[in-house]
Formats: sequence, structure tokens, C-alpha cells
Amino acid sequence: MRTLHTITIMTLALAFSLQATAIPKLKKDRAVVDGITYTINAKKQTANVTKGQDAYVGDIVIPEKITVDSVTLYVEEINSGAFKDCPGVTSITIPNCITKIGSSAFERCASLAEITIPARILDLPADLFKNCTSLTNIILPEGTKSFSTDVFKGCKSLMEFDVPSGVTEIPGECFAECNELRHITLPSGLKKIGNSAFEGCTSLEYIEIPTGVSSISDEAFKGCTSLKEFHSPSGLAAISANMFRGCVELKEVELSNSISKIEHDAFNGCCALDSIFLSNSITNLGSSAFEGCTSMTKARIPNSITEIPNDLFKNCSSLVEVNFPNSLKKIGSGAFEGCASMTAVSLPVSLKEIGGSAFDKCTSIRDIYCNSSTPVKISSSSFSKATQKEAIVHVKKGFATNYNQDKQWKNFLNVVNMEN
Repeated sequence: MRTLHTITIMTLALAFSLQATAIPKLKKDRAVVDGITYTINAKKQTANVTKGQDAYVGDIVIPEKITVDSVTLYVEEINSGAFKDCPGVTSITIPNCITKIGSSAFERCASLAEITIPARILDLPADLFKNCTSLTNIILPEGTKSFSTDVFKGCKSLMEFDVPSGVTEIPGECFAECNELRHITLPSGLKKIGNSAFEGCTSLEYIEIPTGVSSISDEAFKGCTSLKEFHSPSGLAAISANMFRGCVELKEVELSNSISKIEHDAFNGCCALDSIFLSNSITNLGSSAFEGCTSMTKARIPNSITEIPNDLFKNCSSLVEVNFPNSLKKIGSGAFEGCASMTAVSLPVSLKEIGGSAFDKCTSIRDIYCNSSTPVKISSSSFSKATQKEAIVHVKKGFATNYNQDKQWKNFLNVVNMEN
């Protein structure tokens, strides 16, 4: 019995030994096969495409599996930066077995013209195609769920793009500097557009924002020099800072009643914008929001506004008519500086203060109507010296003396009582 037991143990040991030698063991964690470099997970018997010692060139075909030292390894991932800075790569074929692609995987592949992303990749990582300047065609899976920041930034040859229906957010700088982008379709389920998402898309003339979008972040369309019109969706709460700055062709703007504020520099430099209707839903205006809108001829300030911020209409050189609300209490510094076409200003009875340079360089002002018996607080620079000499200040009947005795208003040479 003991001999038989010993033989059995030896037989089992031999069997295990033979089985072990039948499966080769990899002693390396990196390998190059057919010109492609891989990192190896020997335990899982998988391989990931990674950056090579030399830049990849030509047409790259990633296989479903490779053999290293007689061991079959299944290719699962493309590592972050795998093809980054490979300007000589002309095409990349990716098999459907790939389950993950890392950030910047194809960044600055300057000769890559088109690519198809496999069905299992539903989330595009940051900087994936950043500065792929020749990329014109990107085929994504129907189930794509999300983009990360800068994913298409600098794709200067991309002319049109349909965002997949499952995407709910266009993240920051997603399409920034895509200066040939002329047409983009946004899905109905979109909720948010991130900061600088389309900044510098100089060929984009029109974009339809879905009704469900409730947030568009700072500088989203900054420098879109061909953009001609914008219609805000019904749920949008604010026009963010610098959102349309430098959109020199923007002429038609329609703001929904959901807008409660227009932040600083929102329309700065929109020199084709000739007018804009501000509804009573707007309770806050940011500084320089309309600075440099040189075609704007008239502006209506809603009754919901109590303060006009600094430089709001600065250098709006065509602005002739401004309707101030009876709720207005303060006009900020430089608010109308350089509005050279304004001929008359009617100050509401509610107004308490006008900041420095508020009407400086308004060279055409000839009439100022003051509807309050108490002089509005001004500084020596609120109006230019020329205005103080040439304009007529019309004061509520019987109160001209109050203005002639005021420290600043007495510098105006022509203060007269209004008849009514």
C-alpha cells in the first residue's frame, strides 16, 4: 500500500510538472510585435498598445491578439499617449476587442485624416484627438455617452460633426480652435456646454442650442468670428462671461425670459450687433457686457435693473438712444464712455450717482435732462469738459439754483429750468 501511495503521488507530481511546462511563462512586461510596442500583463495574458521608443509612422493596424514567446496575448487597451506626437501616422485601424483608450492617445497625430472608434469605447478621454490637424472624419459608436475636455481641440480640418444622442455635456474646450468647423448638430438631451467649448471656431455661422440646455459656461463661443445669430434655449439662466466676445459678425440675438443675468464682457466686441432687447427677467448686468458694440444704435435698460455697471456700453460709438428705467440708482464708471453719437441723456428721478468717465468722450451730447430736484452725485470726470461747456442741462422747474450751487454741476455753463 505504501508503495502504491508513493507511486500515485509521484504520478500526480509529474502530471502537474508537465502541465506547468505546457504553458510558457512570460518573463517580460514589454514587447515589440510587428512594429507596435505593448505593455504586457502576464498574469491576465493581455497586452496594451503603448508608446514606442521611436514615433510610429504610416498605416497602423492594431491586431486582436499577439504572440510573445509562444504565449498568446489578447490586446485590450490603448494606453494614454500611445500615439501622441506621431505626425507620420496616416491611419489607425482599431479592433472591436479594445475596451479602453487612454487620454491623449492620438494627440498631435498631424497626418491622421479619419478614424473609427470601436463599439465598446463609449467615453472619450481628455485630449484624445487634440491638435490632429488633418482629421476630417471621426466615426463614433452610437452608444457614445461622454466626451472629456479638449477631446477635439485644434482639429483644424474638421468641417462638420454630429454629436451622438447619448452625450449630455459638451465639456470645456471640446471643439476649441476647430477653425474649419461649419456645421455641428447637438443632441436633444444635451444639458450643458462647458467653458470655451467652441472658442475660436471661426467658420461656425450658426448653432442650434437644444431646449434642454440650462448652462453655457464662460467663453463658450468666444472668437467665433463668423457666428451670425444666437437664440437662447428656454431654460438657459445666464449669458456667461465672455461668452460671445469678439463675435464680430453676430447681429441677431434672441434672449429667452429665463435669462436673469448677462455677465461681464458677454458681448464685448460684437461690432455687428445693432440692438438687443433686455427683458425684465434680467436683474444683473456685468461690466463691459456690450463694450465695443460699435453698430448698436439703441438700448433699453429694463425696470429690473438698479445699477448700470462699469463700461457697460463703452465705445458703442453708434449708440444714439438709451432708455433708463425709473428703478435706476447708479450709472457706473465708463458706462457710456466713447458713445460719440449720443445727443441727449435723460436721467430718471431715481438716479443717485454717476461714476467717473461715465459719459466721457460723448462728444455729441447737447442736452441733459435731470428729473430730480436734488442734484445727482457726479465726479469731475463724469462728463467731458466739452460737454460741460456746450450741453444744456435741463432741470426740474424751480431747482436750477440747486444745480448751480452743487460742487460739480456748477461747472456746466448752461443750466436752465424746464417749463414743465
